[in-house]
Amino acid sequence: LERAKNELERDLDQLKDHLDQQKEHRMEQERRIAVLEENMKIFEEETKGLQSQEEQAQTTLKVYSMNSDRLQRNLETAGEENTLLQESNAQLRQQVEGWAERVSELEAEMQRCEAALSGMQQDVANKDERIMSLTDCLLRMKAWDSDLEEEDGENGRGDITDTQSHFQKVQKLIYAAKLNADLKSVDEDKDRVFAKLNDEVKVQRLQQKLQIMTEMYQENELKLHRLLTVEEKERLQKEEKLNKADKNIALAMEELNNYRQRAGEMEEELEKSKQSYQTQISAHEKKAHNNWLAARAADRELADIRRENALLRQKLTDTQHTYTTYQSPYGPSPLGRPASETRAFLSPPTLMDGPPARLSPRGKQRMSRGPMEPPGGQGEMERSGGPHSDSGSISPTWERDRRGPMPGPPGPPGPLGPPGLCVMHLEFCQWKVKMSMKLCGDASYQLSHDPGIESPPLNTVRAHFAPKPGTLQLFMS
Repeated sequence: LERAKNELERDLDQLKDHLDQQKEHRMEQERRIAVLEENMKIFEEETKGLQSQEEQAQTTLKVYSMNSDRLQRNLETAGEENTLLQESNAQLRQQVEGWAERVSELEAEMQRCEAALSGMQQDVANKDERIMSLTDCLLRMKAWDSDLEEEDGENGRGDITDTQSHFQKVQKLIYAAKLNADLKSVDEDKDRVFAKLNDEVKVQRLQQKLQIMTEMYQENELKLHRLLTVEEKERLQKEEKLNKADKNIALAMEELNNYRQRAGEMEEELEKSKQSYQTQISAHEKKAHNNWLAARAADRELADIRRENALLRQKLTDTQHTYTTYQSPYGPSPLGRPASETRAFLSPPTLMDGPPARLSPRGKQRMSRGPMEPPGGQGEMERSGGPHSDSGSISPTWERDRRGPMPGPPGPPGPLGPPGLCVMHLEFCQWKVKMSMKLCGDASYQLSHDPGIESPPLNTVRAHFAPKPGTLQLFMS
């Protein structure tokens, strides 16, 4: 019993250690689950941040696309304006070439006109001198005519002088008419030269205007080229930024998919661990229930065994007393009572052992237990379902002995048989005690090797297995 008790305590310590290990493992799993839940929350927050970044990137991408479309339209309009300016420049260049040819022609004509003008100016100067000289001559001729008339009036010359003077006057008038015609032609040439001069001035002004227009066109062309280069650079920079944003979005989507995959794997692992823990818990609960049932059955068997041991001890003491009385030369003492009765008072049975057997009216032999059943015997048998216990083990032989009295040996009835029969009965009782001890050890072994027994049945079994004072001495005696 001490060894069984030690084994039970050792098994109980092992079960407690195993339970502590399971609790630590369960706490570690719960801690891992909490860490996984925190990681999942962090991953969800990161996914939300990445989604917001993706939305911002999409909005910026839309803004960049709108700006790029606007810049493309501006570029197209600038290209159209550039083509128009190039066409106008070509037209202006053609006009400039035509005006240059016209100017060269006008310059050549102007040179000719200048040469003619210089010659005409000389002719005009000469003619002015001739006119001055002619006017002087005419004045002199008039003076001469007046003098001649006076002289004619005074002297009365003849007709010859009159005809000569008349002829000279006619020549002078013809010469004056020629001079007037020359003056008119010179005035016309002069007007024509002034018109050419005005044309040349206009050509110079147009050349200056053309030069200014070409300079303005070149400046506008440079400005447009600069604007186009700046817009092209901005467009390239925006395209690079958009490419980087697309790459970042792709990387963020890959990370998001990886996080989602990891979260799914963690959820699957968590579900698997939960299922495994639930199966383990159900298995442990089932084992605990089975062990609790086995402990109850063993408890009942232990109570039966203790009651049977008490009866066997009583029978053993009775047989020993009868054996000693028959071996004594004087026989049994009629005044003294047997030592079994005094020993029964020394070691009273406990409540678990049941009430003590009643004495016969003669005081030498105890009543048989055939028709009577101790409290807790037959009721527990009926509750447990017959001779078979809850654990499935068959009840021992003394269960059948308790149902009725053992048939005695053949011969005349009496209080006791011969001495040989007493010795056989003593050996039979010792064999029953050994079998009960073996059965107690088997029950304790079965209880010790079931790992899921709860604490109340185990405490009850340990209390039942604990030896009571005086029991071991009776077994040894």
